[in-house]
Amino acid sequence: MLNDYGLNPAVAGSSKGLMFMVGRRTQWRDFENAPETTFATVTKDFGKKGYKRYWHGVGASVEQDKFGVFVKKAVYASYAIHLKLSSKLYMSVGLAAGIKSVAMSNSIFNANDPALSNPASKVLVPDIIPGIYLYSKKVVAGVSVRNVYQTTLSQGSKEIGTGSKLLPTAYVTVGRKFVSPGYDFIVVPAVHLQTSLATLPVTHFNCTVFYRKRIGLGVTYKMHDAVSAMLQVRVFKNVVVGFAYDYTVSKFRSANANSTEIMFGFSPIMSSENYDRPTGAANCPKFEL
Repeated sequence: MLNDYGLNPAVAGSSKGLMFMVGRRTQWRDFENAPETTFATVTKDFGKKGYKRYWHGVGASVEQDKFGVFVKKAVYASYAIHLKLSSKLYMSVGLAAGIKSVAMSNSIFNANDPALSNPASKVLVPDIIPGIYLYSKKVVAGVSVRNVYQTTLSQGSKEIGTGSKLLPTAYVTVGRKFVSPGYDFIVVPAVHLQTSLATLPVTHFNCTVFYRKRIGLGVTYKMHDAVSAMLQVRVFKNVVVGFAYDYTVSKFRSANANSTEIMFGFSPIMSSENYDRPTGAANCPKFEL
């Protein structure tokens, strides 16, 4: 919810300037080998100066997921083209390409279990993530799909598990911005859907309220799982900090299995393009829905 580009490569270039973002999510605290996610992204637009029918966006990201005895590391580079459909509506199409490694800890080696007896516990596989993004100053809708290229966890004779597969998973986000008469408050309700088409979809319902584009407070309900509180603060015109805390409402709550996430975004004032603000700093994408 705090990093749109992390879900959809078509977002790159939708805001002005160079934008760095890093974050870390710790899920189900107090569980042994609980999931942990760390990421860093950078995006930049090109050719957006002045009135344009189209322009370009590029980005790069690195991420690491730890879950149970598995560790996944990935690095991507992306490109997106943005098209002006009307005076107020834009569409972008993007593609991220990279490579990911999936490894399994040798600590669970078991000679009697075919899935755990292979000492070759690390594979490298190519990966692509396509995405499409439709947006204006008031509406945003995006779709991206992961695990569309190579779904098997194998590399030559190496294999994780026995016939293990990664399911293609779609990420769908729809949001709408409402502005108060004095422009002091901005209310952004949004829905985020994650589905592999083979399992029940995971749905998030979110609503965030921003005050003078400086402070954002939000709440998210993840169906049958957790309720999240989010805080986003623009420290300076080009620095944004976000924090989220998940309170588990499923049966996992008996183990105090709550989650935390922190995000830091920074846009250096280093562009020579003539932006509509004298500082030249990029706007945070969250404020440009």
